Amino acid sequence: MSGAYFAAGPCAFCGRVFTFNPELVPSIPANAWLIAEIVADGGTPPLESAKVPICADCLAKINRLREEHQLPRIVALPGAYESAEGFPP
Repeated sequence: MSGAYFAAGPCAFCGRVFTFNPELVPSIPANAWLIAEIVADGGTPPLESAKVPICADCLAKINRLREEHQLPRIVALPGAYESAEGFPP
């Protein structure tokens, strides 16, 4: 038996709902903004929370900003924005 699955959810940055392969899509911790505030204040970050996906459009914008600051691009894994083959793990 074969099949495919995907997830749908809002982008961490723009909020647009999109479909993705949950095992491959670039994502950030749901509490990333809180982590950034705590670290900026010199504190110890909390444990990572659930992940929030980043859509392809926002990833392209992020990579343009990263390039402007001579930072390496974030590369989405092949299939990140497609259905996954088989069944969820």
